[in-house]
Amino acid sequence: MNSREYEIMFRLEDAYWWYRGMRAVTRAFAPRLFARTPGARALDAGCGTGRNLADLAAGGPAVGVDVSMRALGFARRRRAAPLVCASVEALPFRAASFVAALSRDVLCVVPDEARAAHEIARVLAPGGLFVLSSPAFDALAGAHDRAVGGLRRHTVPELERLLSGAGLRVARSTYANFFLAPVIWAIRVLTRALSRARPVEEVASEFALSPKPFEEIFFFFLSLEALIVARSRLPFGVTVLALAEKTAQGTSVAAK
Repeated sequence: MNSREYEIMFRLEDAYWWYRGMRAVTRAFAPRLFARTPGARALDAGCGTGRNLADLAAGGPAVGVDVSMRALGFARRRRAAPLVCASVEALPFRAASFVAALSRDVLCVVPDEARAAHEIARVLAPGGLFVLSSPAFDALAGAHDRAVGGLRRHTVPELERLLSGAGLRVARSTYANFFLAPVIWAIRVLTRALSRARPVEEVASEFALSPKPFEEIFFFFLSLEALIVARSRLPFGVTVLALAEKTAQGTSVAAK
């Protein structure tokens, strides 16, 4: 990821419609992740600048891991939870250390995503819950992917195979950012063409605050999707989400 993107992320995470909306979608998709039993510890695998970690820590003890010291410097300013500098491909924790894990748009930038998925599964306790999101569909790639270091995009079947290969049972999956997908696809096609000849360090992400009315309109669409994914699933979208459990007898210990 271009180093300046961490500063952009930190500055916009509270206000930008996409961040706000995807937090709402994630909460609706996996409420158990944020309503854990008292003392149940959770991991943010690839916590970046820490905004998702703050939400995770509001539901109980949490730890954030990221390979970037620059990202952790921003995350430290949030004072949300303990932070560890490490790769998700080699987590410095004992097996079964956490009852829940979250990884938002991280495995798409990790060189060995299968190893990362196995590592997260290893540190989950039996019955533990793992919620994973990733950018969806190669056709939706654009300059943004280059700016943030994206190596791949996923479909629902690909993400389910990745999690199953790590020994996890996929309980739910869906796409998100469905209503705005046509507009985003058009923007991505344009930016991909315009940025193709530019060095990667000069390519910027598409994150920028829009005028307030547009911010609220875009956020409304994701809020509507949150209501849908709470009970059902969306057939297409810019993001794919999956919820998986580490197999164990009885019910998940992550459930409240």
